[in-house]
Amino acid sequence: MTALLVAASAAVLVSVPATALAQSGEMQAGGLAPPPPLPPEQSASPPPSSTEQDLDTSKDKDSGRGLSWVYIEAEGGYSHVGLRTFNIDEQNFSAGFLETASNGAFVSAGLGARLVFVTLGARGRIGFYDAWDIFSVGGELGLKIPLGNLEPHFELGGGYTALGSFKDAVQQGAFQQALDQISIAGFYARASAGVDYYIVPAFSIGVRAGFEVLGLTRPGLDPSAIAQIKQNPSLSDLQRKQADLLALEGTSYGATGSLSGVLGLHF
Repeated sequence: MTALLVAASAAVLVSVPATALAQSGEMQAGGLAPPPPLPPEQSASPPPSSTEQDLDTSKDKDSGRGLSWVYIEAEGGYSHVGLRTFNIDEQNFSAGFLETASNGAFVSAGLGARLVFVTLGARGRIGFYDAWDIFSVGGELGLKIPLGNLEPHFELGGGYTALGSFKDAVQQGAFQQALDQISIAGFYARASAGVDYYIVPAFSIGVRAGFEVLGLTRPGLDPSAIAQIKQNPSLSDLQRKQADLLALEGTSYGATGSLSGVLGLHF
């Protein structure tokens, strides 16, 4: 009888913990509980990165012009020319008979090729000044920086230049006739900068400022031409003596400053 009571009590003691474990959900293999279920997948996408935002902003600001390979420009403006800016002795070039500074308008045309940011082309210019005209032609290398519809640019150029069509020599008559028979010519070196605005991808308007260094050489005059100049009754005794300096070759180093408007076609 005692043995039966002991067995019954043991069965009750064992069944109580087993039931509690089953009810608490911990009665698993090895006594380990399964991992909790994964949270439901979120429907909203993650916010864009800073790089993606920068690309979207650039796309919004992009003018959509695309690449252009050829440009044609027409330019017009106003400039001041000093033929002896870097000369110490004026007599070396003009002998007091030739105006060495003047103001006036100019027109210019340029064309060339473009590769992304770099341009390579040619430009010709005619300046109509009070005392004479200046003609120039040469090449130029440029850099363009696209900023939407705005495009800052810089150029360096150089080439051949010549002085002609003398309108207001200090002394008219024989001296001007002698000048018309010779060629005062040399070189120019130009630096310019400006900004263009693209109204449409193929057409732009802009402004440009430029600075030039001029190097001009005047050939010596023939003695017969100098003799004709001295016969001018309006000359003073000092001017007749200075006329002898024209027999020597004269060189002048000057400068030009200009401001202009530009129309451009781009293909």
